[in-house]
Amino acid sequence: VEMVEGQQMCEAKSMNWKGMCMKWRKCRQVCISQGFTDGRCKGFTRNCICIKLCFVPSN
Repeated sequence: VEMVEGQQMCEAKSMNWKGMCMKWRKCRQVCISQGFTDGRCKGFTRNCICIKLCFVPSN
């Protein structure tokens, strides 16, 4: 994922991932299928965390 200046990335635990996350490529595929742009295995409990640009409503 390429970071664009001024835009924040948001993270959310994958709703479709089951068990411990040991292979980030598979996690990434699951996250992309959920509409995210990327995914990584993170944390002590090895959760699959999905990543996308945050939506910031304009005024």
